[in-house]
Amino acid sequence: MKPVSAPDVTAPADRAGLGFWLAEQSDEDLTPGAPLDGDTHADVVIVGGGYTGLWIAYYLTEFAPQTKIVVLEAKQAGFGASGRNGGWCTAEMPSLLTTLVGTHGPMAAMRMYRAARATLDEIERVLESEQLDAGWRRDGSLYVARTKPQLDRLRAWRDGRAQLGITDFRLLDPDEAANSIAVRDATGIGFTPHCAAVHPARLGLGLAQAVRGRGVTIAEGTAATAVRERAVVTEHGTVYAKAVLLATEGYTGGLAGRGRAIVPLRSHAIATAPLGAAAFERLRWRGAPTVTDSRYQFCYLNRTPDDRIVIGGRGVGYLLGSRLRARPAAERAVHARLLATLTDLFDGIGDVRVTHGWSGLYGLQRDSEPSVVFDKETGHGYAGGYGGEGIVLSNLAGRTMAALVTGTRRPETKLCWNGRTPSRWEPEPVRYAGIRGIATLATMADLFEDRTNRTAPLAQVIMKSVV
Repeated sequence: MKPVSAPDVTAPADRAGLGFWLAEQSDEDLTPGAPLDGDTHADVVIVGGGYTGLWIAYYLTEFAPQTKIVVLEAKQAGFGASGRNGGWCTAEMPSLLTTLVGTHGPMAAMRMYRAARATLDEIERVLESEQLDAGWRRDGSLYVARTKPQLDRLRAWRDGRAQLGITDFRLLDPDEAANSIAVRDATGIGFTPHCAAVHPARLGLGLAQAVRGRGVTIAEGTAATAVRERAVVTEHGTVYAKAVLLATEGYTGGLAGRGRAIVPLRSHAIATAPLGAAAFERLRWRGAPTVTDSRYQFCYLNRTPDDRIVIGGRGVGYLLGSRLRARPAAERAVHARLLATLTDLFDGIGDVRVTHGWSGLYGLQRDSEPSVVFDKETGHGYAGGYGGEGIVLSNLAGRTMAALVTGTRRPETKLCWNGRTPSRWEPEPVRYAGIRGIATLATMADLFEDRTNRTAPLAQVIMKSVV
């Protein structure tokens, strides 16, 4: 792959850092609501106005409509990872399912998988019920292999899932593959129906509108400065509540005493200018299935409603001390690699103009599993650690947490992620060296397999690693 310079991003300067999904929203949509106005009391206070916090609030209003709820958001609801991700609403959880089998056994892992798969139906139900236009298109996902080792991994993934009774993921036969997406040098293509493409910002902003309509207070521009027993302190006042719920995901480390609870990892993305329907027909990209390759450092692609391609991937993923901001030059270098990846994947894509480049944070816990925790005695709860699978899992977590807080009997409260408190991450610089070291090994393994068409010697180490 030839190196390329950083793409010439053409989004307006005042919106360039927002990314495509948020930047295309109206000025009214991007105007934060009022901050907290002095001290107040509530039944539940939720810290974080992303998907997790909004879904918790939504289902609290379903299970206990009289509950007084306050959501505190440092910026604007949906502003963080919820408005900046790749738009994959997937139930497949490729690496997480394997982890759950190893930790909790196949039965518990399958219950979690089935709950995630049913969550697609639940999100679709809410979008229809609330009349939210989130660009929902449920056309599944294509997993593309371009080398023999990648195809071997797809086969192993298919066979492993079949042993668990999951038979919906399949490898396309040669005729189907030839008529499927035109990725250069494809050796095989897998397909699962359990994914929808979604417009992340519209989903986040729409959820915020829906919960406000149900009487929930969302205090924007209101950062939590301290979390105490039955209270959250902000610079605009204190919220006293029976239950204090953290929905801060990758931003959790910014709260006192939680610096090693979760690490913030950064994923990057670019969006092309609209390519037009004819270009997608040349690429045989029919409908809106999401697309990914099968490298260790994989990329993920989405066809937007206005016929752009959004392509994302990892790079500069973790910063020393869990810092949240990468250097602009480092981010531009990742965007350049994403553009090079896009043009390498597709022969027939032609000249590509990039209009947006951005990044977003997601959270990873030490054991690579998400968790939902609520202590009835203290009233404290936390949900997160989705490892990049947050669109589906945040909804499932929202239902789970709302049921735990209200004492509602629901099957979600029996899932294996309930009540888990994972071990803390190592102190720095051990944490930095370990995470960045594994990422480097993954990159080296991809280069080895691309060059030799043989499975990398360190493959098993990488597959069992935390990142």
